[in-house]
Amino acid sequence: MTIHSIEPIRLICSDVDHTLLTEEQQLLPMTEATLRRLQERGVKIILATGKNLGATRAIADRLKLDDPLIFVNGSLIQYRDGKIFSQHELQPEITEQLIQLGESQGMDMMLYVTNDIFVKEGGKYSHALDKYGGPKPIELKDWQDMGANLAHILKFVFIDEDFSRLERMKVILEKNISNGIELCFSLPILLEVQPAGVSKGSALEKVAKLLELPREALMAFGDGNNDIEMLQYAGIGVALENATPELKNVASHLAPSNNEEGLARFLQDFFNLQ
Repeated sequence: MTIHSIEPIRLICSDVDHTLLTEEQQLLPMTEATLRRLQERGVKIILATGKNLGATRAIADRLKLDDPLIFVNGSLIQYRDGKIFSQHELQPEITEQLIQLGESQGMDMMLYVTNDIFVKEGGKYSHALDKYGGPKPIELKDWQDMGANLAHILKFVFIDEDFSRLERMKVILEKNISNGIELCFSLPILLEVQPAGVSKGSALEKVAKLLELPREALMAFGDGNNDIEMLQYAGIGVALENATPELKNVASHLAPSNNEEGLARFLQDFFNLQ
């Protein structure tokens, strides 16, 4: 693999699950060592994930990632010490509408605020994301038990192992909510709803401007459809072999799978680290 870039790459942005980590949620030694070597060369490393800081703090601390990190698919840009750079919330009336539409279809839902995740008690799929680590969701008897948090939702998630139900839910949302939201299937079991204009790509653009880096100096890695805008914005966008067909279609390059430490292998070749 020989890759040329006119602008030296000065920042690497990586998705976490199924990209930086293996299917067993492990950061393998070669990947960690590769990232540390690049940091020693002055290359910045940041994360862009659908999760929150609590779910990724161990990785951020382990790699000493002190630049702004992208959480909740771009709704939140936050430093690992908790300081918030930017935050985007769904309009409260849209949150209320999403709850009503979801309940009318008997959907399991998950609501994200800055530091917590809320689910309804007794949900069939409410703990489907436990294997991805991080703080356990707070279980509620009624959504109104969220109190003031209900007006500050960063991301609204519908969960179902039957993808056809999620597809139908997407159609219902598009029919009933004409603007103010972005929809994405981040995993085959998740339909995620973000504020309009929010994505990992828009967040990466904000971070790049803060750090005074041109997009040509950015490299991004991902595997899911919620990584599309991020790979499109970066000067070099890399999809792993385990990525969705949609992401591979927009990527400028492909790398081996996450279980093969594809991110590290690509970086070793690109930066001639062997």
